This record gives sequence, structure tokens and C-alpha cells, in this order.
Amino acid sequence: MPQRTTTLPITLALLISISGCGQDPPRRLRTGDGRILGHVIGWVTLDGKPLAGAQVDFMNKVTRRSSSGTDENGRYELKFNRKLRGAPTGDHSVRIGLFGNDAADPAAEPLPAIYNANTILKTTVREGYNVINFHLTTPGAGQVAELGPVVGLVLLDGKPLVGARVEFTSEKSDSGSGSGIGMTDKRGRYQLVFTEKRPGAAIGHNHVRVFKPDANGKETLRPLYNAKTMLSQFVESEKNDFPISLTSIVGSGAEKTPQPKVPSDSR
Repeated sequence: MPQRTTTLPITLALLISISGCGQDPPRRLRTGDGRILGHVIGWVTLDGKPLAGAQVDFMNKVTRRSSSGTDENGRYELKFNRKLRGAPTGDHSVRIGLFGNDAADPAAEPLPAIYNANTILKTTVREGYNVINFHLTTPGAGQVAELGPVVGLVLLDGKPLVGARVEFTSEKSDSGSGSGIGMTDKRGRYQLVFTEKRPGAAIGHNHVRVFKPDANGKETLRPLYNAKTMLSQFVESEKNDFPISLTSIVGSGAEKTPQPKVPSDSR
């Protein structure tokens, strides 16, 4: 008797990536009543440093809030409810606070009211994967006196590295605390911001770190590119375009210290 071959149709959901993050999107993108959700992750910094233990709330006019706490790296991932990740698509106001972190006065809020009670933060969530970062400042906080705009391309083994976090930190001890931070898009391109109103990185010599954690938060890139970075760049006052070429871990044999390479014009 001849064998019968059954072909099962496969439907692929095409998700738009607004920031090029390389992780897989959540399986469910709709609520029980049909509202469309976008998957939202990001990083929160305060005066250029990761803000840990903060509450991040996205709110719009037609549905409930979506919330998340930040981890030790300032990373958050919104949840709509206990079962669904993400936030409804559309415009949102955003509140960020350290609510209840002061044991002596649980009602005290150390962050400026413009980030919570009287928030000025707004953003738009789109269907698919969203990487939305917030770079906050406190009144009177030290900031670098001069910044230079910084963009660039990150390659891993010659291919664009999507969804990586790029940090430039000044080598000058008197330049003020803070880092220029950016995320690579689907083309591997990044643009640094120092605060929500100041793009770029400190002028002068900068240590460069590149991070690409997996879904469980484990770093996938070599320590030479982040924890024990050997990368550096000199930022000038005019436009800076820095390509960063990385390599994967070599499984065997002697390994030489990798150096950042500038891709040729033909690439």
C-alpha cells in the first residue's frame, strides 16, 4: 500500500523590530479580549549608571498599566499580567520610581517628580519587539562637561550583531559619572545617549563595552568585550562613527587577544 504524505501548513508571524533586538518575541501577542501587545524591554540609568530596584509603569488611556522592576543592570521587561509579557500598542505615559525603597520613610520618593508623580516621560509601543531605554538625571548631579555624538556598527564574526548593548565610559576620573549607552538595531547600528536629553559620550578616551545577554541573562560575548574589556575609542567633538568588530569564542588552540577591526568600504 503506498505511503501517504501529509503536509502541515506552517504560519509564520512576522514581527516588526523597532530596535533590532535579536531575542525571540513572546508567543502570545494578544490579550484575551483581543488587544494587541508589544514585547517591551529596556534599560534605565540614573546619572549615567544602571538604576536597580526601580518600578517602571507604562500607562495609556484605554487599558490597565503594564509594569516591571529593574534588575541590578537596570534592565526591565514589562508584564501585562501574570501570564502575558508586554504592553498594549499605542502611546503611553511612563512612570519610574523607587517607591518604598526608603525603610525609614516608605512614602518618600527619591527620584524627581517629573519621572513619576508628574511624569514627563512618554513613549510609543509598537507590535513586535520594542527596546525602550530611559536615561534619567537628578538635580545637581555631576555630568560630563562636553559630549561628542557617537554612532557605529557592531559586527560579530563579520555579521551585524543585533540587540547588543554598547557602552562608552570616559577614562577621565574628573569627567563626572556616567556612560554613553546605545542598543544595536537589526542592521547592527547603534547611537549613544548619555541622558534622555544629551546624546553622545564624553569627549576623549573612552573604555568601550559590548553586552549581549541571552534570554536567561547570561552574557554570550567574550569578557574581553565587556567585564574585562580591551576595547577603547577616542571621542571627538564632531560626529564619531565607530565600527566594532568582534569574534566568537575559539574552542581550541592558542588564542590571541582580539583587536577591534574597521570593516572595509566594500563590506
